Amino acid sequence: MEIFDRNNKPFYLSVVFLSLFLTHGSFALQSQNEKFELKDINQIKDIGSLDVSKDADLIAYTVSSVDQKNDEYVTDIWMLNFKKDRDKLIVRSAYSPKFSPDSNYVAYLAPGRGKYSDYQQLWFFNTKTATKRQMTKIESSVTDFEWSPDGNRIVMVINIEPEREDEGETQKPYVIDRYQFKQDNNDFLDESRQHLFLIEIARRKLTQLTDGSSNEIFPSWSPDGNRIAYVTKIGDIDRHDNWDIYVLKLDSNENPIQLTTHLGADSQGSRPQWSPDGKQIAYLYGGDPKLLWYAIQELAIIDLDTRTSSIITKQLDRNTSSPQWSEDGSSIFFVIEDNMKSQLAKYSFLDQKINTVTPPDYYLSGWSKNYAVRNGKIGLILSDLNSPDEIFFVDGKNLQQKSHQNAEFLSKKIISQTETISFTTDDGEEIFGMMVKPHNFDPSKKYPLIIRMHGGPVSQYGLHFRFDWQLFAANGYIVMAMNPRGSSGRGFDFQKVIFADWGNVDADDVSALADYAISLGYVDPQRLGLGGWSYGGMLTNYVIAKDSRFKAATSGAGISNLLSGFGDDHYIREYILELGTPWDNTEDWLRNSNPFFSAGNIKTPTLFLVGEKDYNVPLIGSEQMYQALKHLNIPTQLIIYPDENHSFSTPSYNEDVLRRYLDWYEKFLH
Repeated sequence: MEIFDRNNKPFYLSVVFLSLFLTHGSFALQSQNEKFELKDINQIKDIGSLDVSKDADLIAYTVSSVDQKNDEYVTDIWMLNFKKDRDKLIVRSAYSPKFSPDSNYVAYLAPGRGKYSDYQQLWFFNTKTATKRQMTKIESSVTDFEWSPDGNRIVMVINIEPEREDEGETQKPYVIDRYQFKQDNNDFLDESRQHLFLIEIARRKLTQLTDGSSNEIFPSWSPDGNRIAYVTKIGDIDRHDNWDIYVLKLDSNENPIQLTTHLGADSQGSRPQWSPDGKQIAYLYGGDPKLLWYAIQELAIIDLDTRTSSIITKQLDRNTSSPQWSEDGSSIFFVIEDNMKSQLAKYSFLDQKINTVTPPDYYLSGWSKNYAVRNGKIGLILSDLNSPDEIFFVDGKNLQQKSHQNAEFLSKKIISQTETISFTTDDGEEIFGMMVKPHNFDPSKKYPLIIRMHGGPVSQYGLHFRFDWQLFAANGYIVMAMNPRGSSGRGFDFQKVIFADWGNVDADDVSALADYAISLGYVDPQRLGLGGWSYGGMLTNYVIAKDSRFKAATSGAGISNLLSGFGDDHYIREYILELGTPWDNTEDWLRNSNPFFSAGNIKTPTLFLVGEKDYNVPLIGSEQMYQALKHLNIPTQLIIYPDENHSFSTPSYNEDVLRRYLDWYEKFLH
C-alpha cells in the first residue's frame, strides 16, 4: 500500500558543509509569463540513474520522457563529457548504465534483437567508436549486473521463468499453492526466480552461479575479484522477510558463506559494499523484523573474519541508504533521510563523526558509485523546490550543475515559490511541511486550500520540485503538504507511533494543519480540500470520516475496510505482523477500518481513482468506499484505469488523474 511504493536521547549531527558554491546553472530560473498547464506534465524529464567513469571525465545517466505519439514512457541514456561540458543522447530505450573499469565501455540493459526482443539483455556501448553490441542472447531477462574489478567479467542477475506455453493454446488455469501468491506488476506469482550468472566478456561464456528456490540479488565483487557478495533469503520465502548477505567464492566448490544472521532484512534494497582491503562489508541493517518499515534502517559494518557487525549510525536515529567506501577505506559515504531532506553524508572512522556533504536545500535522489569518490569528485542527482532532478558534480569545495534537461522548459514557466511551514499540535508535537501559493498571491483575499498527503505511510515529502503542486497553484489554490506522525525523517519514535493504529494521530495532524491554514487569514475555511495516493488515499478516507469541514476529497488507490485486503493484496506477511489475524484480533482490524465502518459520518464529496490491476492496494478498496458513499447519496465517482498497477505506466492516464483532480476541486471548491 506503498500502504505501508517505513526519541531516544537526541543526537546532534556534526554538520560540516564543504563550502559548496553554485558555479553553473542555478535552480533559480527566471519565470516568463506562462502558468503551468495540465499538458506540461508531458514536458518534464526525469533523471533516473547515473554512473561516472573512473577518470571522472564522463558521466552516463538516464533520462525518462514521454512519447506522446505512442502514449508511453521512454528511458534513454545520455553521455556527458565533463571537460567539454556538453552532453548527448547515446542509446535509446535503455537503462542502468555502468562504465567498465577502463572507461572504454558503458554496459546497460535494453531489449534484445529478434527473438530476444521480449527480454532485457546486456549491451555494450563503446565510448571510443560509439558502437553498440548485444552481449547476451538468452530467452530470459537480465535485471541487474556488476563489472568485475578487472573488467573481464560481469556478474548478472537473470530472471528464470517457467517454461512458456505454446502460442495458440488456451491459457491454462492458475494453480495457486504459494503463501504469497500476488504481487503488484507481476499479477499471480509463478515459480520464476532470480539467479546469479557470470559472463566472461572475451568469450561471451555464460556460467550459472546459483540455483534453487530462492532469489539472489544485489551482487557485489570483492576488490580482488575472487568473491561475490549477494543478498538472499532462504526457506519458505513467502512467509518471511529475513534477507541476509552471503559470499560466494569463485573457482571453488565451497558452499556460499552466510555473513549476516540477523532475523531482519539486511541489505534489502541496497548492494553490499566491500571495503577497499576486502576485509569488511558495509550494508544496511534492517532493524526489528516485527516492526516492518517502522524500524530505522541503519548503516552497519561486518568483519568477514569474525563475522561480527557494528552499527555506526546507531545514535543518528534516521534512516540511511546507499553506502559507499572512500578509496582509502578511512570513511564511508551514505545518504541520510532527515526532516524533509535527503543528503549525502560521510562517516569518518578516525573521529567517528558524521559530516554532511550536500547542502540541505538540495534534495539528493542518487549518486555515483565508489570510484567516482576519488579526488573528492562525486556525481549527484539533485533537485530543489524550483527544479526537478539534474546531474551535479561535487569536486572538493565546488558544486556544479552539469545537466540541464528541464532548463529550457522551466525558463518559460511561472514557478510558484514553495515555503517551509511548521505548527504545533494540541498535544505539543511540532509538525513540518510546505506551502505553495498562487502566483500574484494577495494576502487580503481568501483562497481555496488543497492538502496533499504522501504514501507510505513511513515516507516523507522532501524539499524538491513537484509538478502537481505547481499545477494546483497555477489554478488558484494554496497547496499545503506536511509529514504527519508516522512519516520518516524524524526518528524511530515519530514513525512508529502509528504502528497498528492508522488514521488516528496522523489524521488528527491533518486536521491540525487545516486549523493552522485557516489561522493564517487567507485560507477560506469554507473551501478546504485534500487528497493523496496509496496511504495518502487511505489517510484521506480516515480524515473525512472524522472531520466534516472538507468540501472535496480525492482518494487514490486506497483501502478502508482492511478485511477486504486480507488475501486480496500482496501484504499478507505485513498484515499478520502488524495486526495479527482477523479472527484473533478482530477489534484491531475493525478499528483500523474506521472509514468504512463509519462511512455514515462522511459528508465530503469524494473522487476515488485506482488502477484495474493494482495488487498493492487493490481495486476493491476503492470500490467499497465508492459504493458506501453512493448509497449515502454523497457526491462521488469511481475512476478505474484499465490494466494499470499501483503506479501507472501510461502517460495519458497520469495526465487524466490530474485533470480529474482539477475538475473535482473546481466543482466543489469554487
